[in-house]
Amino acid sequence: MSSLSIAGHEIRRLLRDRALPVLLGLLVVLAAYAAWNGSAWVGQREAAISLINAEEQDARDRSRGFVGKAPSVLPRVQPVLPPGPMAALSIGQADAYPYTADVVALGDRTQLLRHVWSDIGNPAVQAAGRFDLAFVIVFLLPLVILATTFDLWSRERERGITALVLSQPIAAGRLIAVKALARGAIVLLPALAIIIAVAAGSGATRPSGLAVLALIVLAYGSFWLALAVLIGCFARRTTEAAIAAGALWLLIVVMAPSLVLAAVNLMVPPPSQMQLATALKAQLADTARQQQLRHAAASPATRSPAPRIADAVRVAYADLVQADQAIAPLIAAHTEAEDARRQALDRARLLLPSVAVQDALDRLAGSDADRALAFQQQVLAYWHARRQLHKDYLDRDVPQTLAEYDALPRFEFQDTAGALQRGVLIDLAALAVATLLLLIAAWSMRRRLATP
Repeated sequence: MSSLSIAGHEIRRLLRDRALPVLLGLLVVLAAYAAWNGSAWVGQREAAISLINAEEQDARDRSRGFVGKAPSVLPRVQPVLPPGPMAALSIGQADAYPYTADVVALGDRTQLLRHVWSDIGNPAVQAAGRFDLAFVIVFLLPLVILATTFDLWSRERERGITALVLSQPIAAGRLIAVKALARGAIVLLPALAIIIAVAAGSGATRPSGLAVLALIVLAYGSFWLALAVLIGCFARRTTEAAIAAGALWLLIVVMAPSLVLAAVNLMVPPPSQMQLATALKAQLADTARQQQLRHAAASPATRSPAPRIADAVRVAYADLVQADQAIAPLIAAHTEAEDARRQALDRARLLLPSVAVQDALDRLAGSDADRALAFQQQVLAYWHARRQLHKDYLDRDVPQTLAEYDALPRFEFQDTAGALQRGVLIDLAALAVATLLLLIAAWSMRRRLATP
């Protein structure tokens, strides 16, 4: 009995099963809805960004009339984080991350993201999510694979024909491997084609992104095929195999991520944005009181000849800088705590195949935390640059001109991560290691295949 004949037999038997077209049809419907949902979300986000850009341009036009009447006119700017080219694939936690900011050059740092001062660490916010293609891949694709591969060897054991099958000139380990590959090809390849087609239909048409998406789906599907092989090594009855497959799916996809998150929260508690906001407000109020007392006690200084820009403007700017320095330790401590927790979560995801796949899809779609943090860092740098522009006008003691106003730099998010970025490669490597461990475990149990 050759491997080709075994594979052909398995393919014919699976194609005769009426459940296969039902499963694939259901996958088509759910994937199409998920893709539409993701595409609709992208459209809503782009419409909101268009309104923000129009509002910013209106503020810029209205502020032009004040040029020359003040040391500098730096109108309010609202930087935006645009959706990536593969954004419809995975919305992830993008709703919980800020996609716009409020840059006021002479405002304090706490106002940059004032629209999102809500506590992102709140479980209600973390639970926010949408039915997208990533959900179909992470949660539903394993069920389709397990539904067609859970009985790789239990059916023969249940019918009592294992001895007859193994009497043929083929090793038991090779036999179950060929059966798994044949069934996997019949299920995984059509599922992959469905996912790629609906992803492209939703607007995620970046060729490199689609190629990486195919790689992620194949790697994740291979993990579940390896799990089915392991189930086939110890399950003696079809019901046992079905229960084991369902229990392992529940453990790997649902329970393990929740338990690991709870453990990380105990070891590295998330810092509260609400507590930070309260501490910052108290510190700013205290600094403002101290500055008022100092100005009341100081005698007004006069310079001859008088500067073109009044010294009171320079004093106000110095007060802003002092307030920034006062709250800097609070922000630094909060950022350090967030970084420690994020590093713990990044390490934990490598132990959870479903989380690693979700992370890879989020990174591919641009809805991951790293991209959101890069946006916030670029907003902060832009705010500092606006502050420096104001200081330059004070230092040279010459107000801003219309030409300088029209040449003010605009914010544009710099997206440096590609489709096959480092985080995606790490996630794929974690999947490959998990699959290899399952295959090693199945190989070590290959002698059990010969037992009835």
